[in-house]
Amino acid sequence: MNSNGSILRRRAFSLIELLVAAGITSVLAALLAGTGWSVYKNSSLAVSANNIRQLTAGGAAYLADNHYVFWKFREDRSTNGSVWWFGYETTKSRFHTPEGQRTFDPDDGPLAGYIPAAVRPDPSFSLTGKAFKPKYKNGYIGVGYNMLLSGTNASYWRLPEPGKIVVFATSAQVNSFQPPASAKNPMIEEFYGLNGSDVTVHFRHGNSAMVGFADGSAGFLPMDASTKDPTAPKANIGRFAPKGSTLYLLPPATTP
Repeated sequence: MNSNGSILRRRAFSLIELLVAAGITSVLAALLAGTGWSVYKNSSLAVSANNIRQLTAGGAAYLADNHYVFWKFREDRSTNGSVWWFGYETTKSRFHTPEGQRTFDPDDGPLAGYIPAAVRPDPSFSLTGKAFKPKYKNGYIGVGYNMLLSGTNASYWRLPEPGKIVVFATSAQVNSFQPPASAKNPMIEEFYGLNGSDVTVHFRHGNSAMVGFADGSAGFLPMDASTKDPTAPKANIGRFAPKGSTLYLLPPATTP
């Protein structure tokens, strides 16, 4: 009896130990999962920040080599295709290939040779909590270019305060109108332009957007809260100012 009782007590004690160990393992796993997510989030945002810095530096070098006139947002190359600021896309790709399967050539565009290889696909779209809808297989850098600088003879020297004019910004759009996205299943997609009306600035850096200014510097700007896209509010996609305003995109009109 004593022998059997000792065995039972040892078995009971071993079971308690097992339960305690399992509990500790669960806690550690949860802590490690949280730490892993934090590391992933920070590394993803670091890629985003690096892209902005590299693009801003490349843009400044382009201006120095091209009479300080900004490059075009897009130019059509006859019927062959379009030269976007980020590369060349054939007509077949643009009009006859589904989004997500399209490709472009980054070595055939205005900034080719100025954008280093360090610019790479931005994984931070996964932080929005919404499914990501890519436009290109090789082009989700997550940055938009200020389209209002793309006009004829848009010169750096016409900007009274280049350090307040955004050239590049973290960018995205909520798509609720184009399959596989829908009103019931809005998706986040890359977007490559900023203008005075579209809601395409992505405030993914602690509720701020990372931007590159015309003077070659980089920094952060907050969202105008009234512009947050209500379709996916947690994604933090909005504008620097209400629609119609060109704050940070064009210098204010001067009065004679």
